[in-house]
Amino acid sequence: MSGRGSSVFLPLILAWLTVHAALLALVLGLKFLGAKTMALLFLAATAFWFLTGRRRQALPRLSGMV
Repeated sequence: MSGRGSSVFLPLILAWLTVHAALLALVLGLKFLGAKTMALLFLAATAFWFLTGRRRQALPRLSGMV
């Protein structure tokens, strides 16, 4: 290719790379934001379950087993 031909395609290639980089950042951002949100929701639900769960009786003390 001549120098003139490659200079015509350079802006198109840069625009294509820019659009794909932005789409990739958007998709990965949403993916990791969703994963972080799910992890925090799981942590909050587990803490809520432990804090508000029904209280079980403690194990009875066994005398003679020291």
